[in-house]
Amino acid sequence: MPSKTTTTTMAGCLATPTMDFGMFLRPQFHLAEAVLKQNIEMLDFLKTRVERDRLMLAKLAATQDPAQAMELWTGFWQAMLSDYAGETNKLAASVAGIAEQAVRTATEEGEALMAVGGAAKG
Repeated sequence: MPSKTTTTTMAGCLATPTMDFGMFLRPQFHLAEAVLKQNIEMLDFLKTRVERDRLMLAKLAATQDPAQAMELWTGFWQAMLSDYAGETNKLAASVAGIAEQAVRTATEEGEALMAVGGAAKG
């Protein structure tokens, strides 16, 4: 809730109440933080996945037996599909969390605006 303890002058002529401007920024910060964490998770996954792809190519290039190459190739695809399925589940949970955070952000912003509107009237 904003505190209306003193007033300051804006441009030397307008009186404005002193308030906590962070109350408008904190909800946005929490939403941005959730999105950035999701981006970090995705980038970590992609880094790991591409490294596994590179290792697979090295193993495949070193293989002389076609049966062994097919076994490596089959195992690679199974592991890759499992990795993407797991990451998809993580992403779905993250998106649901971000949606919940967006609703909380909108609610907090609305409450902050109402508090400022109420303080301006009082």
